[in-house]
Amino acid sequence: MASDRAAISPQHLPSIADIEAWPEFTAESPMRILVSGCVAGLLCGYDGTSYGEYELPRRIFARPNVCVTSFCPEDSQFGTPRELCNIHGGTGFDVLDGRARVLTESGSDWTDRMIRAANEMLLRARQNSVHLALLMDISAACGSQVIYDGVRANQKYQRGAGVCAALLMRNGYKVVSQRDDRTLHTILRKLDHQHAIDSAAVDHHEREWYRTYFAETT
Repeated sequence: MASDRAAISPQHLPSIADIEAWPEFTAESPMRILVSGCVAGLLCGYDGTSYGEYELPRRIFARPNVCVTSFCPEDSQFGTPRELCNIHGGTGFDVLDGRARVLTESGSDWTDRMIRAANEMLLRARQNSVHLALLMDISAACGSQVIYDGVRANQKYQRGAGVCAALLMRNGYKVVSQRDDRTLHTILRKLDHQHAIDSAAVDHHEREWYRTYFAETT
C-alpha cells in the first residue's frame, strides 16, 4: 500500500527515495527547513493567530538535528492582522505567469506584492540552503495541495499551489504541508531512527475529503 501511495504522490512532495537520499542529519549539520511562520507558531495569521498547533511539524522542529527558518510572506508585505486574500482565475503558477490575480475579500489587488513576497521567500530558501519547505496548506501564499478558488466565502476549492509555494516548486524545492502526515512521518523517521511510522497515516491528497470533493467537482 505504501508503495502504491508513493507512486501517486504529487511531484512537489519528497518521495521516500528523496528522503532516504538525504544525508544523516546531526546537531552540527542539521536538516534545514523553511517553514510558514504560522506553522512555526508565530502569531502571523490574517487574524493574528497561528491557526493552532500541528503535532508532527512540532515534533520535527523540536529535533536537535533540525534548523528552522520561519517566514510569513503575507505578514512581510501586508502586516498582521490583514484582510483575507485568495487567487482568482487560476493557481499560484498562473499568478506568476500573469494569468491570475490575488485579490482581497474587499477587492483590493495584492498580486504584485504577493509576487514580491514569493521572491523574498525564495531568497530565504537560497540563503539558508534549505532541504525542504513545510508550508501552510490552502493559503493563497503557501498552499501546496489545495487552495481556494476565488472568494473564500463561496467555499470552492481547487487543486494547486499558492504563489509562494509555486515559486519554490518552480525552483526545485520540495514542499510539504502540515496535512501531509505520511510524508511528515517519513521525514521524522529520517531524523529519529527510533520513530515508529503510523501505517495508517496519509497525505492530504489521499484523505477522504480530498478524494470525494475533487471527484465531485471534476
